[in-house]
Amino acid sequence: MARVFLLNPPTPEPVRSPLLSFCYLASALRRAGHEVAVYDASAPHAPSDDDAIRARLAAFAPDLVGLHLKTLYVQPAYRLARALAADWPLVAGGPHATVRPDEPFDHGFRYVIRGEGEPTLTELAAALDGKIALDKIAGLSWIDGAGRAHVNAPRGFLDDLDGLAAPLDAVELFDPAWYGHATPQPPAGLLASRGCPAACTFCSNDVTGRKFRYPEAARVVDEVRALRKRFGRFAFSFFDDSFAVGRRRMRALCEALADDIRAHGPIFWTCTAHPAHLDGETLALMKAAGCAGVDLGMESADPEMLVRIGKGVTKGRVLEVLRDCDALGLHTVVNLMFGWPDESDAELDATIAFMEEAADLASGFNARGVVVPYPATRLYEEHHRRFGFTDWWLREPPLEYVPFPTEWSEAEVLRAYGDDPALGRNFFRHPERRLARIAEALARKAELTMRAVHRRSERLRAEATAAAAVGVPAAGAR
Repeated sequence: MARVFLLNPPTPEPVRSPLLSFCYLASALRRAGHEVAVYDASAPHAPSDDDAIRARLAAFAPDLVGLHLKTLYVQPAYRLARALAADWPLVAGGPHATVRPDEPFDHGFRYVIRGEGEPTLTELAAALDGKIALDKIAGLSWIDGAGRAHVNAPRGFLDDLDGLAAPLDAVELFDPAWYGHATPQPPAGLLASRGCPAACTFCSNDVTGRKFRYPEAARVVDEVRALRKRFGRFAFSFFDDSFAVGRRRMRALCEALADDIRAHGPIFWTCTAHPAHLDGETLALMKAAGCAGVDLGMESADPEMLVRIGKGVTKGRVLEVLRDCDALGLHTVVNLMFGWPDESDAELDATIAFMEEAADLASGFNARGVVVPYPATRLYEEHHRRFGFTDWWLREPPLEYVPFPTEWSEAEVLRAYGDDPALGRNFFRHPERRLARIAEALARKAELTMRAVHRRSERLRAEATAAAAVGVPAAGAR
């Protein structure tokens, strides 16, 4: 039996609920018989200084410490790793470790997990117990006692998602006080699939890959029931990269969720979906299954740009989906991005014009939105030498994203949705006049989102007034 300590390093943006990825990892480790401790140093109320972290580690006395690495915040994570490496063996996991698996070795890590972590981390824990040789663990990179690096064979993507340990079984490992609560809190969402079949140039998706996989509908329903029964949670998000893939799968999942609603009461959930996978029939099934809102990935409204970034959608299709969602009363957020490499004034203006056209259909637009070239994406690989931003996450100061407001304030919401530090970084060397135009677009996007919020609030008030007049609950109160 190994003792494994999972650590989410501190970040400027607080994490307001337990990490679903850590729940999966911890549940897998515990099912294999290992002892697990979890520390989310990014939670709003978790002590995040080095001394507090070291004290937790010393009290648990782990055989292995796992750190979750994200590109935006890898510099502070590496600083922390260097401070811990002399006392505990470190393993890196997560998206940045997967796409840059050699890099963590320069910052104190002994092991790196590439891709989905549940089987690899569990086998690594078994190796520390002497039950398996390190060189037999697929998906693992490691440093031996002589300082030599080894890169084991890759591990294929997990196909048997039904066989994974239930993530909600690990929730009690998270201190609820970190998130401002007195009782254990579940993650903010669940997974109904892994992988995304799209080939967008701005996304590498190396952890869960392009191969779309999903558990049986009954497994998803069981987790929804657990949310409701154990935690009183009936509103949540599906964190799938692309929720609505597969018409037959969607029908089976939505019908199973609708049956559960009829038996146990309402649920309300949101998801992210590619517009190409949505139509009136699918959206109606989702609505009956408890869907309250959909985030739509569009990114640009210019036809040529949509082809260049591999989006696989058209402006007309997005507007059609928005109309279907509006007719069903589904909340919609349209995701748009600005500042693509070689984006012309006309291409940028096409996206800005779309915002105005879609403003009365959409419930809002995404926050921020300036393009960032993440490692291992086509966007990065094709342009980093040309524009000189090679290894920007190491060479330049971290992008200072300001946390989202947790209390209602119109000025703060406008700031959160309209500001984007990536604009000043100007990765793709846009001229000043285009940067100014992008800044105007961000501000306008925030204004249109705020206008949509007011419009929705007015509609809910009107529905409540009308419902009260006839003695039935309003739609927003159900």
